[in-house]
Amino acid sequence: MCEIVGGTRKMAANGAPDPSQVRDLAEFITMLGELRQWAGAPSYRVLAKRVGPLSRPPQTVAHTTVASVFQPQRRRLDIDFVTTIVRALGVDESQVTLWRQACVRVHVAAKAGASVGPLRQLPADLATLTGRDVELQRILDIAAAVDSESATVVVSAIDGMAGIGKTALAVRAGHLLAEKFPDGQLFVDLHAHTAGTGPRDPNGALGQMLQALGLDPRAIPAELEERAKAFRNRLAGSRTLILLDDAASERQVRPLLPAAPGCMVLITSRNRLKALDHAHPLPLDVLDPADAIALFRAYAGPDRIAADDPALGRIAALCGYLPLALRIAAANLAHRPTWTTDHLEVRLRAGLADLAAFDDGDRQVRAAFDLSYSNLTPDQQAAFRYLGLIPGPDGDVYAAAALLDSGLNEADMLLQELTDRSLLTETAPGRYRLHDLLRKYARTLAASHDSTERRKTALDRLLHYYAYTAQTASTPIARWPRPAPNGPAPAHIPDVSDPETARAWLRAEHPNLDAAYNYARDLDHHTIALAAGMAEILLSDGAWIRALEVHRSAAEAAARRDHSAAHAAALTDLGQVQQLMGDYPGATDVLAQALEIHRQIGNHLGEANTLNGLGQIHQQIGNYPSAAETHARALEIYRQIGSLLGEANALTALGHVQYLIGDYPGATDVLAQALEIHRRIGNHLGEANALTALGRVRHQVGDYPGAVQFHTQALEFYRQIGNRLSEANALTNLGRVQHLIGDCSGAAQDHMRALEIYRQIGNRPGEAHALTNLGRVRHQSGDYPGAAEAHTRALEIHRQIGNPSNEAWALNFYAATIAALGDRPHAFTLYQQALAMNRALHKPDDEAISLEGVADHHFSTGDPAQGMAYLNQALEIYRRLGMDPDIKRVQTRLDEFDEQ
Repeated sequence: MCEIVGGTRKMAANGAPDPSQVRDLAEFITMLGELRQWAGAPSYRVLAKRVGPLSRPPQTVAHTTVASVFQPQRRRLDIDFVTTIVRALGVDESQVTLWRQACVRVHVAAKAGASVGPLRQLPADLATLTGRDVELQRILDIAAAVDSESATVVVSAIDGMAGIGKTALAVRAGHLLAEKFPDGQLFVDLHAHTAGTGPRDPNGALGQMLQALGLDPRAIPAELEERAKAFRNRLAGSRTLILLDDAASERQVRPLLPAAPGCMVLITSRNRLKALDHAHPLPLDVLDPADAIALFRAYAGPDRIAADDPALGRIAALCGYLPLALRIAAANLAHRPTWTTDHLEVRLRAGLADLAAFDDGDRQVRAAFDLSYSNLTPDQQAAFRYLGLIPGPDGDVYAAAALLDSGLNEADMLLQELTDRSLLTETAPGRYRLHDLLRKYARTLAASHDSTERRKTALDRLLHYYAYTAQTASTPIARWPRPAPNGPAPAHIPDVSDPETARAWLRAEHPNLDAAYNYARDLDHHTIALAAGMAEILLSDGAWIRALEVHRSAAEAAARRDHSAAHAAALTDLGQVQQLMGDYPGATDVLAQALEIHRQIGNHLGEANTLNGLGQIHQQIGNYPSAAETHARALEIYRQIGSLLGEANALTALGHVQYLIGDYPGATDVLAQALEIHRRIGNHLGEANALTALGRVRHQVGDYPGAVQFHTQALEFYRQIGNRLSEANALTNLGRVQHLIGDCSGAAQDHMRALEIYRQIGNRPGEAHALTNLGRVRHQSGDYPGAAEAHTRALEIHRQIGNPSNEAWALNFYAATIAALGDRPHAFTLYQQALAMNRALHKPDDEAISLEGVADHHFSTGDPAQGMAYLNQALEIYRRLGMDPDIKRVQTRLDEFDEQ
């Protein structure tokens, strides 16, 4: 049977591809396409006709449905449907069996991978959904249109009053339709009725969905229109179901709709979205009495109440036949063995208070909420009220303990008890969320039961917990040593001393930290502390645009409070982000301000951190003497104050400067010291950075195996950490070495991956660097127009952001491509420009490349004496730097001319 030998598939006896050795889903789909070619490449329409009669029961299959099976981006396939297609392609039954086994095998393998498989974001289905058969069937009928050949996006808008069961119906429909939409199901709560926040901005909703679909958060565009385009592009060609819950208006929804056929959108809203063109409206009314009673009995327990109990009809009426009210009332009865339906009826009648302030006048829901609340203990009632004050989407036991000023065990017990009473939802192990209506109800209760001062004090505790823990978690993952959090430690915080645990906590709590920051906008001390806590995770995960906003606000708040240390720290964080985004003048300005403040107040750690930041900018703009001096001063301070992390990072930065000026022995020595310290303190990010710098040195002196080893180790660390910027840098470094050893294909692949990441995260210096390297690979492979295009774009970016050092480096390679295209006079001018710039910037290795280019021009114009003179100048530089491969190459050229 089929094996893969030397990269070629060995076929079965009848010549058909054999899937026995297929390894993953992508390879399976590729081989399925090969089988279609073996069968004579029948069109998808023809194949659909063959497939239809083979289905049981017989049905018409759209050719687009058949075509979708062959799409390489598919992450899941219907095994039975694939088997039918294989059979329709004409293979015998023994081979059909092999194909089915292979399809099962690759799906099992896909489930074992954490990053493989379609999104499954739908909430859990409610097994007790009652009385919605007609509406449910209508949704399923509407969904059938997705299979038609002329289908566009199908939209079903489910509207009705609060608590009517819109979400429950949409979720049930979503689960029933999951197989029809194998590329995933997205769920977004649009918060039209979330207390204290207002309807969710579609920009934010798009950001959430784009992240879920795999787009790096730092690459998500800022503008709504561009986000909508990116979202539509991500879903193009897929079969995806999207559930938009609790929409406020057509304007909120329109940007969230995909454009290509094959997708379906379910929308729930209290408002009828009449201006949403082409939508299928589905209004929901309250349940009829019989269905309301059935729903109540299902939740209370069918054995708890006799079916002919006369009180059931009256209870259903008091609940307004509203599913939410019925569920809460039934849950209270189910957990109170001594209660009777008559007793419940009396309590409902006594609790019919007005709910208009937060439920559109739905008195029955207020009665159900009041009933549930009144049966809590005083501690449970207080916990419920205060949990409604949380600014973010959810919380855990530590946040609850801080908010309630309680112990962990007490907080955990209260969370569990409120969950048992359907007043909280456990969305993930240890994480709890209030439904929007319950959150509104809890906040209203807090406003009437608890003084303003008590609520403010509780929120102060929560905000301090978030800020303190975030700053603590940032310490083990920080690029540079960070100051300790201000103020006393909260009574209980999780252990975030391990880098992986710290990073996981910061990522899990990022939405809560951001919401807390928004809430604290007018509370300067919390703004400053929360910004410091978010600094590291914003640097690594983005979005950098958000980081700029956060740190600017923190700096302004600190200045208002005349808090010099916090002001300087916020400016330092701001400068780091500006430097990464290529805003060197802006970064220099704020870091200079920070440095002055640090020195005025005698903050040596802050001074050293800021000096390192300034040194990095000096590197970027090619001012290597200033960079070396600045990093050396930072190194001295770190050693004086005993900061090993700072010392190691300063050594790495200093070693990189020595590498840039061609002092490879000095760079190797300094970087080895940095690597040893990072390993001793267990800082994997710093270790990877030192390995990267050592890899560049080994590359420059011609030790390509050593360079590959260092860069590969660094790449593994960066991927483990999840640092996308550094991952792109490592790919760039590997690509350059592969280029030199002649692996143009591997080099181009690495540079393209790096370029994609740089663009996703918005790193323009990295984008330009990747383009230059990609241009070099294209040049070597003979694609001179493609090389010129890449070099031109790279130079544009270097000039736009003011990066003369890399501009001078890139000019050499652009000049070489222009010469290869035949315009030698222009190439000569470019080499002369590069030579002058590299000499002014004290970059001897790039100066030598410019000299070689000038020499080539003289050789081509019939002036060998001048050519050899320039080659000898280049050779002298290479010898001084110890660049053995370049020494041998230039010496060989000179020897050849001597022989002539």
